[in-house]
Amino acid sequence: MIWALAYALIVALALISYIKISDLNISSEADSVFSSFHSYSDSRLGFGVRYPADWAIEAEASSVTFLPPELSDSGVTVTVADPSSSVGIRKNLKIISETNTTLGGIIATRLVNDLGGGHSEIIIMATHNKKLYVVNGTENLMRPVLLTFHFITK
Repeated sequence: MIWALAYALIVALALISYIKISDLNISSEADSVFSSFHSYSDSRLGFGVRYPADWAIEAEASSVTFLPPELSDSGVTVTVADPSSSVGIRKNLKIISETNTTLGGIIATRLVNDLGGGHSEIIIMATHNKKLYVVNGTENLMRPVLLTFHFITK
């Protein structure tokens, strides 16, 4: 009986130690991934993100584009529009696939748009606070931006 209790205690301590070490590895990995990122927030448009430090920003009245240093990619654009414009946006696309996803913690639609020539882009559309948020770009560039996207409420 004593051996069984001692064995259970050792297993429990090993499990707790493993969980603590795993948490440290995950948080240090996240810190290293996002440590070279800058924060962007726009209370007028109602969103914020983190983006790689070597990217540039082009802001317009209703959109912000985050541009990587390589000029071969058009970056990631966040556009804020009236929700009724989603019909017009969809008309101009060659949608390959459509699935549900989340954006800033709310349900969104993820579209894959065929650009031709074997190229495609990802478009995420979500409605929040009576605004349509459209985020588009290539999959590999959008990933870090989407992980940190958040809505700002006034």
